[in-house]
Amino acid sequence: MARPGVTYEQVAAAADALLAQGRQPTIKAVREASGGSPNTVHKHLTAWRASRPQAQVTARELPARIIAAINEEIEQATAEARAALEEQLVQAQAEAAELATAGEVLEIQLADLSEQMAEIATERDMLAGKAGEQAAEIEKQREQIKREQEAAEAARVDLATARVKIEQTDARLLEQATELDRLRAMLEKSDQARQEAAQSAAVLAAKLEASQARCVEQEARAERAGQAQAKAEAERDQARQSIETARDQARQSIDAATVAAAAAREEAATLRGQVEGLKLSSIAQPAPAPEPVEAKAAAKPKK
Repeated sequence: MARPGVTYEQVAAAADALLAQGRQPTIKAVREASGGSPNTVHKHLTAWRASRPQAQVTARELPARIIAAINEEIEQATAEARAALEEQLVQAQAEAAELATAGEVLEIQLADLSEQMAEIATERDMLAGKAGEQAAEIEKQREQIKREQEAAEAARVDLATARVKIEQTDARLLEQATELDRLRAMLEKSDQARQEAAQSAAVLAAKLEASQARCVEQEARAERAGQAQAKAEAERDQARQSIETARDQARQSIDAATVAAAAAREEAATLRGQVEGLKLSSIAQPAPAPEPVEAKAAAKPKK
């Protein structure tokens, strides 16, 4: 919307005030007093000058002939000068009017441009605000992505730690299984030793029975032959001593085999409990992500 310009009345009042002060009403002086653009002031000042009456020049008293000649010359010169001045004035007024019209158009365009610049500045400020908001949102999204990347990295570290724990658990299970196999072998050896000890005890019992039979036979012989009694008693004492020694050895072998078997059973039971505990702890842990086929192929030992 164009701004309102200075009016003709304001320009005329300023020009009259300047004349009253003894100053010439130029465009600059009138603008300083009334404001307005140079084109508008020039247009109104031209109209003000055209509306003012021309000053009359008082002629001196001269002879009528001279006065008539002078008047004739003056009128002729005045007519010529007036014609030329009027022509120049008409041309100047036409040019001034064109300039004033063009100036008013330029002022309107300038006002429109000022409003457009204000609108553009407002839109620029709005866009700058939106750009700031978008920059803040981008920074927020960037921080969110950074937090998600850190969480993913922490999850990868936890997964690698879990895999290491599972591998360690598998190694411990393998060691426990190997130890269990060793204890089973020891238990089998202990059972075999116990069986051998039982077999030795049976052999010793058979020998004992044979010795007892021989003792009985010797006692019978001693009864029949008194002369051989001392010898038979000596042999019987020796046989009894041998039987007691064999019996003690058999008992010691059986006791040692029984103690070894009991210890092996207790150690096997302890290892079974540890193996079951490791299996339960490995089941409670989260299952690792399946490894790629390439990783499995690379991890498989070559035969």
